[in-house]
Amino acid sequence: MKKLILSICAIVFSVAVYAGNQKDAPSGIKNVTVYLQGAQVTRESSLFLQKGKTTLLFKALPATLSPESIQVNASDNVTIISVTQNIDYLNKSTVSKEILSLNEHRKALLDSIEIINNYKSVYQQEKDMILANKSIAGNNGVSINELQQAAEFFRKRLTEIEVSMHRLDNILFSLKNDLVSSSKQMMELNAKIDQPTSQVKVEVSSEADVKTTLHLDYFVEDAGWTPSYDVRIKDVNDPLALFYKARVFQNTGEEWDNVMLTLSTGNPSISSNKPELSPYLLTFDNYYTKHPRDSYSTGKASNGKVSGRILDTSTGEPIIGACIVLKGTTTGAVSDIDGNYTLDIPGGSGTVVVSFIGFSSQELYINSARKDISLSPDQTALDEVVVVGYGVSGGDYEPSESTVYSREKKKEQIPLAIEKRQLTTEFKIDIPYSIPSDNQPYDVNMVEYDIDATYKYTAVPKLSPDAFLIARIPDFTRFDLLSGSANIFFKGIYQGESYIDPETSGDTLTLSIGRDKDIVVMRESQKDFSEKSIAGISKKEQKAWLITVKNNKNTPVEITIEDQYPVSKMDEIKVDLIEDSDAENDKSSGKLTWDLKLTPKEKKSIALKYSVRYPSARKIIVD
Repeated sequence: MKKLILSICAIVFSVAVYAGNQKDAPSGIKNVTVYLQGAQVTRESSLFLQKGKTTLLFKALPATLSPESIQVNASDNVTIISVTQNIDYLNKSTVSKEILSLNEHRKALLDSIEIINNYKSVYQQEKDMILANKSIAGNNGVSINELQQAAEFFRKRLTEIEVSMHRLDNILFSLKNDLVSSSKQMMELNAKIDQPTSQVKVEVSSEADVKTTLHLDYFVEDAGWTPSYDVRIKDVNDPLALFYKARVFQNTGEEWDNVMLTLSTGNPSISSNKPELSPYLLTFDNYYTKHPRDSYSTGKASNGKVSGRILDTSTGEPIIGACIVLKGTTTGAVSDIDGNYTLDIPGGSGTVVVSFIGFSSQELYINSARKDISLSPDQTALDEVVVVGYGVSGGDYEPSESTVYSREKKKEQIPLAIEKRQLTTEFKIDIPYSIPSDNQPYDVNMVEYDIDATYKYTAVPKLSPDAFLIARIPDFTRFDLLSGSANIFFKGIYQGESYIDPETSGDTLTLSIGRDKDIVVMRESQKDFSEKSIAGISKKEQKAWLITVKNNKNTPVEITIEDQYPVSKMDEIKVDLIEDSDAENDKSSGKLTWDLKLTPKEKKSIALKYSVRYPSARKIIVD
């Protein structure tokens, strides 16, 4: 007995000694480098270390962090001995304030629905009472006045009841839809809780008692950013203002609260290994044949889908906004205002968990395409905050094109440092941002450029009667632009969305700014010069067009007009260009181009005429 007690004491002592050399390392996120896909997170922990070896625990980190990316640095006089990472199934993600608030909102909606239903019940009882007592004659009958008064009362009161019940039905419909939406949002948020987290264990050594700061770096994939732009032009005699922005998103499970962001054009998620060619062996029938799988009838859900209704066992009424989730996954559905649901179940069968506030949760196995589910009320649950999480366990002067401005400069919208590396460019933003873990994009302004652009009008009257203002940005590569959508604003008016694609734009980036209604372009067929004739075995068609361009502006403009004539690809078809008004002619494509200069209010016309000769026995559509 004495030996047993001594053994127990020894074990307790050894555990205490071990625990004394192990301590938590509370940390906060200070910096995040966001790549096009993925992010490197830097945490900082300041603590006091005693002389000797100490094991530090960084807890509640994302379970999806990349273990091989972990790096730990410490200040002077502290040596990093080892770094290990493991999944912590006990220290799970905590419930967010948003979930608690949303749950209270759902409870308030349920209370409101119950009150509305009570009002409807009272009105229905009053209506039934009136209809049950509509006979007022008795044994002696009633006078005409009494009958009129009774009829008026019935009509007025019944009308009031019907109007009131209709109003309540509208309110009830709105509340039920709100409840369904709230339940869907709740299910999305619940998928983030009850998830395991990562724990990084760092063993350090110090030759003396010291206060130190440790930095922990790790990479997470579920984050990134996409470029977007605002292009603003006050007038064509002003430089083009290009607002370079980033839409940052993350769904890592941890909040980036007031962190310093660096946006990188790199993408660590893409392999850096050069691809290698394998021998290309050419044989007959060198294709792959997919053999169809054997099909046979089972009792499983059709196409992996199951549907049904979720009902209240006490009333038989549908439950609105109930959550049904495939156990062990984040796959789920929410019942609609009629209690109906549809759920995808891979393989056609599986265990689901059904829950709703105020009702006892139910776990059941489904292996059919139709399954109605009943839930029983749980009065004790109504007094609690119910949060159910289902996670996966386990691991006006219009200048010519040659006009160039000398006012080009960069305007920094926010404090920013741009660093060009060998393979990437980094935008380091010197003010903190907060990016929640909700997978939603958040705009981060990076930099504004005032760019010396050249402007010119272009019109293709065969396809559109409008003149388009085109902006050209030469040598745009110095701005480190990436492919992304661009919102176009001209003179403060939104013109629509365009797309910047530096990879296919050559040396000059071209942007279509929008349509200018002050330049009128018309293309009319000249019927007096258009004709059809037959000579022997040949048929000849002649077409004539008149293109008119008018400048209604008070300033001169330059505009390029584009049109075309047909190009023959057969010897039997002969095309003759009769009149092109001195156009620049690309004979291989038949494209004609005119560069016009118009003074204010000036109008110019362009004539286009061509003929097509072909065998009369054949048919050709000539336009």
